[in-house]
Amino acid sequence: MPHCGTCPARLRDSASVLDAALDAGLSGPGRLHDLLVNLEAASPGEIKNGGAGLRIEWGMADSPFGHSSVGWNARGICHLAFHDDELYDGELKTAPAELRENWPGATLHRDDRASQAQANIIFHCEARPAAGLKAFVRGTPFQLQVWRALLRVPEGSVASYRAIARAVGAPKAARAVGAACGANPIAYLIPCHRVIRETGVVQGYRWGTIRKQALLARESVF
Repeated sequence: MPHCGTCPARLRDSASVLDAALDAGLSGPGRLHDLLVNLEAASPGEIKNGGAGLRIEWGMADSPFGHSSVGWNARGICHLAFHDDELYDGELKTAPAELRENWPGATLHRDDRASQAQANIIFHCEARPAAGLKAFVRGTPFQLQVWRALLRVPEGSVASYRAIARAVGAPKAARAVGAACGANPIAYLIPCHRVIRETGVVQGYRWGTIRKQALLARESVF
């Protein structure tokens, strides 16, 4: 896994990029990353019944940033997480806890080969369909607002927690934005790794600071 040490200067300097995007008229639903990731929210009924009746495929896969698990159904990718070597131990014997907790009523079917194919599409832009990728998530209204705002942060740029809070109309809710980032069920595609502190410090990523630095380093190059 690449290690950039510190966040590149041009990424630190771009912490206000979301404000600039909003000023440029990009505040509508999806103009940048939404073109690549189309986010669908589960209905209140689907959340209440835990996804009863849904069939979710899942599996383990390698990624440029280490071991990962992917979950998806006919409506889109509903789970993506990274796993450190010491926790991975060759393979997960059962579906990741977060996937089971988010969709307790769903039927889970494991297919590692299909999962690797999904990961190849997710992590390699040239393999993505022209229409973009579909994501299917459950979350509170505020979490959904934050996740949709994250999709508007351009690749290769970052935004501060406070900027995201302003973008969703809650300028004093930077801490709540951090909590919503921490609850993100789809690593990488919903780019919570692009949110940093206003000081430029790159920390506070649920899948590890080094991995967050590696994600930003890759995006600053490509």
